[in-house]
Amino acid sequence: MDGQQAAPLMGDYADPDVGTLRMRTMPNMWNHSSCDHAVTTRLTPAGPRKTLIQVLWLVDHDAVEGRDYQLDQLLPFWQLTSEQDWEICEQVQKGIESRAYRPGPFSTYKEKNLEAFVRWYLKQLVRD
Repeated sequence: MDGQQAAPLMGDYADPDVGTLRMRTMPNMWNHSSCDHAVTTRLTPAGPRKTLIQVLWLVDHDAVEGRDYQLDQLLPFWQLTSEQDWEICEQVQKGIESRAYRPGPFSTYKEKNLEAFVRWYLKQLVRD
């Protein structure tokens, strides 16, 4: 590599182009991991119409900024996708608050975890 040190990987991968691992804990947390970094996003309800959002970028503990990763190359993609997600959430909230909105059932195919979360959340509201 012409005297340059190879970037540390977050696993024992000979090929850094191994794809990504994605995990979701619906409805409020998701993770995207590649061989050299991971991004985790967590949403926490903070009141009516308010959500706290925490996005963390993780790199190998031995990685050195500027040598092993460049923030200006790492952050823009995740910032863009996060901001797009938040915009979608804001638009959905506006729709729900509309006089024309009528609630319907959750999709049994795609939203069973969301339905389980709502049941859990409602139980928390009435706990002693």
